[in-house]
Amino acid sequence: MYYDGIGSIINSILFLWIVFLVFQRINNRYPASNPWKKDLILTFIQSVVVVLVALPIMYFFIK
Repeated sequence: MYYDGIGSIINSILFLWIVFLVFQRINNRYPASNPWKKDLILTFIQSVVVVLVALPIMYFFIK
């Protein structure tokens, strides 16, 4: 997953956000459900952190 530009980074963040949100909603349904707002914010932060960590790692291994 090499990032060619800002559009690629945004697409990666959105894709990861959706994946993380699905898993977050499935895992935290029982016994009490988390509010959507908390799940949306938490999964967005997770996806941004993953992309920001992946950028220097990919730069190091590709160069």
